[in-house]
Amino acid sequence: MKEMLRLAVVIALSPLILQPLAAEAPASRNSSQFTIRVGVDLVNVLFTVTDRNGRIVSGLGPEDFIVEEDGEVQQIQHFAGENELPLTLALLIDTSPSVQAVFQEEKRTASQFLDAILGAQDLALLIGFDRAVTLMQDFTESPRLLRPAIDDLTVGSGTSLYDAVFLASEDRLRGEAGRKAIILISDGEDTTSRVGRDDALIAAHQADAVIYSISNTLPRRGGFFGLGGRREGDIGTLRALSEDTGGAVFEIDDRSDFEAVFATIAEELRSQYSLAYISTNPARDGEYREIRIRPRDGDLRVRARRGYYAPRDDDP
Repeated sequence: MKEMLRLAVVIALSPLILQPLAAEAPASRNSSQFTIRVGVDLVNVLFTVTDRNGRIVSGLGPEDFIVEEDGEVQQIQHFAGENELPLTLALLIDTSPSVQAVFQEEKRTASQFLDAILGAQDLALLIGFDRAVTLMQDFTESPRLLRPAIDDLTVGSGTSLYDAVFLASEDRLRGEAGRKAIILISDGEDTTSRVGRDDALIAAHQADAVIYSISNTLPRRGGFFGLGGRREGDIGTLRALSEDTGGAVFEIDDRSDFEAVFATIAEELRSQYSLAYISTNPARDGEYREIRIRPRDGDLRVRARRGYYAPRDDDP
C-alpha cells in the first residue's frame, strides 16, 4: 500500500494545518490561464439554474440575472457558463464504523463518478476521515491514481467530519481557481472534530466551494411490514453545509442509489454557471454579507450560496 498523506490536527493557539508526510508534488494548472481572482477582491459565485420542474437550464448569459449583495444591485464582472471553467473536486469519504453496510458500494460508485466527471483541465483529491483525516490522494487529473486510493480506504473509529471539510477547504481548495466543489459522503454525525461546524462552513465559504452531501445511512426497517424506519446520523448537518454553500443533499434508500445520486451530481457539475463581481461595499471588515441571484425569467430557480465573508485588511 502506498504511503498515505496525513492531515495532522494541531491544537494550540493556531488553527488546524496540513502537514503531508510524503513529498510527491500535486498536479497543477497553468496559472496564467485562470486569473479570475487576480488583482482585486472579486466575489465568486457558482450557481445552478433549474425550471419549475427541477430540470437543469443551460444556455443563459449574464443579462439573464440580477445580483444583489445585502439588497444592493451589483455589476457582474465575469460570467462563465457550463464547462467554460475547470473543475476542482475534493471527495471526502466517511470511514467511521457507521458506514460499514454501504462502504463497498460507496467506493465502487465513487470511482465510477470520478471516471465520468474529470476532464483534461480538471483536478480531484481524495480524503478519508474517521477519527483521523487522511489525504489518500492529492490533486490529480488522473482517475487511474484516484481509483487505488479509494480502494485503500478502510473503516476506522470516530468521525471528524468538520475537520475534514475545514482542512479540504482551507489547505487545498482555497488556493485553486475555477469551479470548486466538495463531495461529502457521510452520515453527518461528527464525534471527534477539533473545530466546529461554523468553522468548517466559514472555511468552505472562503474557498468559494460548493458542498454536495450524500447521506450514506440506510433507513432502519421498523413499524408495520418493516416500513417507516428512521435514519441514523445527522442529516441536519449535511443540509446546513450544502444549502448554505449552494449545493444539495441526497439521501439513499438502498445501496444501489449511489449510482443515481452520483449521476445527478455529475449532471449538475457539467451545467453550472459562475459569476464574479466587485462588491460595492469596500469595507474589509470580515463581516458576513448576503448574496441573492435573481433570474429575470420568473419561471427559473437559482441555487447558489447564501453569502460570503468579506476579506480583512490582514488577509494575504
